Amino acid sequence: MGLTAQHQAQPSSKVQAISIGRAALASLSFSLVAAWPVHAESLARDFIKGLERDHEYQSAIAQRDAGLEPLEQARAALLPQISASAQRSINDTDSRSQSTIGPVDRSFDNYPSLSASLQIRQALFRPKIWASLSQAKAQAEYAQLNLLGAQQDLALRLLGVHAELAATSVTVASASQSLAIQQRMSEQIRRQFQAGDGTRADVEVMQARQAQAQSQLAEAQLQLENAKVALYQITASATDPIRLTGIAALRLPLMHANFARWLEASLEQNPLIRAQEAAIKIAQEELSKAQSEHMPTADLFAGRSRSKSAMDNTIGTEFRSSQIGVQLSVPIYAGGAVNSLIRQALANLRKAQSDLSASQSRLTVQLDRDWRSFESARTEAQAQARQLQALAVVLESTQRGQKAGIFTRMDEDQAQVQALAAQRDLARANARALVSWGRLMAGLGGLSVSSLEQADQALLKP
Repeated sequence: MGLTAQHQAQPSSKVQAISIGRAALASLSFSLVAAWPVHAESLARDFIKGLERDHEYQSAIAQRDAGLEPLEQARAALLPQISASAQRSINDTDSRSQSTIGPVDRSFDNYPSLSASLQIRQALFRPKIWASLSQAKAQAEYAQLNLLGAQQDLALRLLGVHAELAATSVTVASASQSLAIQQRMSEQIRRQFQAGDGTRADVEVMQARQAQAQSQLAEAQLQLENAKVALYQITASATDPIRLTGIAALRLPLMHANFARWLEASLEQNPLIRAQEAAIKIAQEELSKAQSEHMPTADLFAGRSRSKSAMDNTIGTEFRSSQIGVQLSVPIYAGGAVNSLIRQALANLRKAQSDLSASQSRLTVQLDRDWRSFESARTEAQAQARQLQALAVVLESTQRGQKAGIFTRMDEDQAQVQALAAQRDLARANARALVSWGRLMAGLGGLSVSSLEQADQALLKP
């Protein structure tokens, strides 16, 4: 969606709100963001900081690393297994044996014995190991996709906090100036009342509006501090707000032009959907592992052993032996445990399939909500921009009318209050569009350093 002709015709400005080409409102807009830093942080730069410092994401990395290890374990089970053992001991033996002349007693004290063996075993036919390898590959894929999902979550948290910080910064400046105007208007009404040119009701109404402006300022300041703290928790550094200049909602880059295409792509690319598909593979391989318990196994083995004085009745003798062969094991009866494992694996497979369908349904509903919210925010941003243009004309008219004696300073102050409210609402609409855009991108698994750099470039345009 392109910019409107009215917006394209506006000259560029360094202020946070759109420039409307009217001296009075331009001055108001400049003072509204005068407290903002000249150099604001970027989404991409803060995202990189979050990848390095955010505790939730670091936890996700550790979980991913743990999820990769079953693959190494499954591969190791296919390799030759080598074991060695050795025993050295000092023994005392008392024995009695029968002979033709009667019992014979013997005693052997403090004699050494030694035994050592080396065994190598190689799996030849083990269906369970091959199923474990396939399952481990699916587990590794599942772990990687969950980490990608954690990246999307980190980027969404960052976008939400940045949007809140940017909008609240405008709200604080707007509320501060609105309070100053309300105080001036209240003082003017009070003087008129004292001069007999007003009513007590007018004074009470203006004082109520002034109290409301004070309350709005205090609330905005609290929200601003909370947003700063939340952003610090992600980046572990003091960060300035981004600047949502003009109708920023219209400049955010869209990968797909309509909801139908966006939903189709999301169902294919969403990391959590893909992770759930990997979970189905894991459950299928768990079923294969359970079924393999009914199948025979075969191993190739070889061994070498040496023992000296290893037995009480062969004290002082030495043995050396070697062996090589094939061991075949055939399961016959396990008390029904294998059948129970198969039924359990089938139930877990049905659960994984149902979880995938549920995830797809939730994603469809969520994307529909985010798309509508994004479109609504862009429409609101355009409306507030037009409102600012109309208020520029009103301000100019009131200033000229004061010279002609048909308007008062009160009329100008009221127009300025309306302009400040429109500035605030425009910032809020841009912030809401940014958050909705982020959720749409996260649905694709598309929030990355690259996409946030594109968003930065779009937001910096006038």
